[in-house]
Amino acid sequence: MLHDGGKFSKNATFVALNIERMDLKELVAIAGIGGLHKIIGRSKTGLILETLAEPKKRFATGMHDKVSVLEDISMYTMEGDVALTQVFVKLNAAEQAGNAAPDAKADAQTQRAFVHAAINLDNERVYDSDIKKLLTWYNLLKGSLDFAAMAAGETTEAVSEEVTETEKPKKAAAKKAAAPKTPKAPKVKDQAAKVSSKGAGTQNTYRPKSV
Repeated sequence: MLHDGGKFSKNATFVALNIERMDLKELVAIAGIGGLHKIIGRSKTGLILETLAEPKKRFATGMHDKVSVLEDISMYTMEGDVALTQVFVKLNAAEQAGNAAPDAKADAQTQRAFVHAAINLDNERVYDSDIKKLLTWYNLLKGSLDFAAMAAGETTEAVSEEVTETEKPKKAAAKKAAAPKTPKAPKVKDQAAKVSSKGAGTQNTYRPKSV
């Protein structure tokens, strides 16, 4: 890993080591199959994937494979569900602050303490196996993730949601200010259609509601 004045030089690292940048929307995990896989195409029945681990292998998923796109995965925290993108950004921030992320061989208590400090993990709902998998994925991908872009994407999304919430009252006020609709004039019944004579029989005009 290259350093620039004691700081991590992201661009220099990607160029010098020719590391391919990864995007979580291109990566998947498959239930029952270890490791992570990159989407390289699509077939009639599913996806065409390539393993990230060496040696590279390509295969197609079937209709019965349970495929999870990393971008859609989230973790339980005390503040609610947090998307995996945000989790990775916070884990990286913890490392930049001097706390090295433990690897898969570290004990469960050490792994949980690191993740909990980074994202305020909900310890009652997240298992040790989930944390081990999270750190395995993070350590595998951190050298090829653009954390600055990921963090910027979160900021843009948060601002967009705030603007949307601000615009809602304006729309409601606009509806209230709209001019009321002019009521339609009631229809006048044709009184001439009624026939009344003393000798005539009375016609029953009652119709049940069900008709």
